Amino acid sequence: MSGGKFALLEVPDLKGGQPSYLRLGAAAPLGESPGDDLAERIQSFTDDDRKRDGSPDFVPVAERKAESAKLHTKGGWRDHTDGNRISTTQGDKVEVIGGNYRLLILGRGEHQAGWDVSGGHITEVSETFGGGTTIEWVENYDGTWKVVETTVKGEVHTTYHGDVYDYYYGKIKESQTGTDTFPTLEVDDDKIDDKNPPPRQSIPTENPTIVDRTWAQSISSYTGSEKLPVPSILSVTWAKEMVSRTHATSMTDETTVEGASSSTMKAESITSSTTVTGTLKDTTKADRIESSTEANEIVSVTRGNTEDKMYGNADSYTEGNSMTTVLGIETTVNLGMVNEVVLGSMIEATVGAEITVTAGPVVDVSVGPKLEVSLGPTVDFSVGPRLEVGTMGVELHMSKTDIAITNKILSALNVFM
Repeated sequence: MSGGKFALLEVPDLKGGQPSYLRLGAAAPLGESPGDDLAERIQSFTDDDRKRDGSPDFVPVAERKAESAKLHTKGGWRDHTDGNRISTTQGDKVEVIGGNYRLLILGRGEHQAGWDVSGGHITEVSETFGGGTTIEWVENYDGTWKVVETTVKGEVHTTYHGDVYDYYYGKIKESQTGTDTFPTLEVDDDKIDDKNPPPRQSIPTENPTIVDRTWAQSISSYTGSEKLPVPSILSVTWAKEMVSRTHATSMTDETTVEGASSSTMKAESITSSTTVTGTLKDTTKADRIESSTEANEIVSVTRGNTEDKMYGNADSYTEGNSMTTVLGIETTVNLGMVNEVVLGSMIEATVGAEITVTAGPVVDVSVGPKLEVSLGPTVDFSVGPRLEVGTMGVELHMSKTDIAITNKILSALNVFM
């Protein structure tokens, strides 16, 4: 407390009005001695308000603040000089502080720098970069100290020579580069001066250009494991233009999905090009394959010999006109029954020789007019009975030879020319 015994060593006028003194014992009232304007800038410690409920050696906030309130009244050692203070030690120097320690350096102005060592933690404050550090006790992980650092820096150049290991364990790991709102970043600095706390910093943001290059002997990337897979992975990309190039000697791409898999692409136009010097092999295995295509026009061009094998029933439906042009020989072999039903008009034109060989019964049913035009010789050879039934049959031939064991034509009107 102020008042009481003390010893005072004072030089009141050093080099034209610069006082220096050393006071041991009882403290003088704050504000009466030279240098008190500087001393009163420190009134507390960072640990006075720190959240530490449940931490080891816990002391309530009220008791911590009450002890710091005695900072300038307990007395002990008080010294001041308007000049410089220089201390040199040739050997070792040991300082043991039973309480807290706080250092404020104004840098010949109002540029706050220093650190606070209180409650077993060190908090640093500097004009070099904005931001701050908060330390508090949390009950996560069965109770631990949590350090939150906010840093605003300029350019950072980091070079490592040697091995680098990064390990993260915690509930959240979040990384952000740039912003889509372009605000000014508001940053609170840690204060080291109770009387003159620094103002909030408003720092305009700017989205950077990101260049990432990697050279390595090998690269392995793993996300989750078979023992503990990641419950959910979301990947979203928004870009005006994307270019992806991969150059490799060989590639293996394998995807295993236990449940359903869905893929959707929307684009104004899609161009896909594949060039293979060897063999392109595509294998698909499924219980059921459904393919749906909607377009105003579909153009398919295949150059090369084609071999198409199908095992199972085939059902084809065309709504609209259909035309097939074959420049060459077309051979169709059906080992079984062929059923052809035409509901409407049917026009068949053959420019050239036509040979039809049927080894077995033939049933040709036409519901509606039927016109067959052949500009060339036609040989129709049937080994077996052939029956043509229609309300009206018209056959136009320059020359026709029918060879059959039995030939029956049942019609209301037959015209042969």
